[in-house]
Parts: sequence; structure tokens; C-alpha cells
Amino acid sequence: MRVALVSFFPLSDAPARAITGKLEAGSVSRGNVVALISGFEDPSSAHLAIYDYVAVAISPSGFIGGKVPDSVRNFLRQAGGVSGKKGCAIVLRRGLSSGKTCRNLMRILEAEGMRLDYFDIVRDADHALHVGTKIG
Repeated sequence: MRVALVSFFPLSDAPARAITGKLEAGSVSRGNVVALISGFEDPSSAHLAIYDYVAVAISPSGFIGGKVPDSVRNFLRQAGGVSGKKGCAIVLRRGLSSGKTCRNLMRILEAEGMRLDYFDIVRDADHALHVGTKIG
């Protein structure tokens, strides 16, 4: 299965980059072909329509609040072709708002037409490897 792992982690965040690598490795271990896509690049070059599965991973923007950055919705709208795709929502555990951020991310993905079959809040890199096996 062709999987797009869309990461909205800041490039300066080393632990988040390690978690992204573990998510990718876990999905590849199931036989998936994973393309790691940065959510901060130009969305028109992403072309999510060619993928069978879209996983969106974000980090909570604040300690409390649960707000999902507007760049997530804008990226999905401009990348095109996510309506009807299977996907999942992945949130890093940071602060007190991880659960609320996950719910809000799921609402955004479903509003864009995606069919979610999995969601999780990632605690650390070891947990990310386990979560990666559920992607796809």
C-alpha cells in the first residue's frame, strides 16, 4: 500500500524527527511504501491523490488549548485528492492538550472527506514504532 506520512513537526525538533523516522519504519515493516511529506512545503507539489492511505502527524501548538494549526487544513485542501481516502491522526504527547488536539485533528480530517480508521497519541520513540505498524 502506498502511504503518505504528512508531518507537521518543526524541522528544529530533533525528538519529533526521531519519532517520524520510527513511524515510517513501523509502517514499512508491514510492507507499505511510505513517502514522508513535510507539511511545511508547498502543498501543490504533494499530490496526495496518488496515495492509498494518508497519515497526518502533528505536535500540539501550546501547553493547553488543543488548537490545530491552520496550515493543516490549508495543506490538505491544496494537496488535493484526500476525499474518500483512508487515513489516521497522530499527535505527539506534549502538555495537557494532546487529547483535545487529537479530537480536533480528527474533525478536520473528516471534514476534508477522509475516512479515519486509526488515531493515537504518541508518547515516545518506542511507542512511535508500535504506532507505525498500525499505519496503512
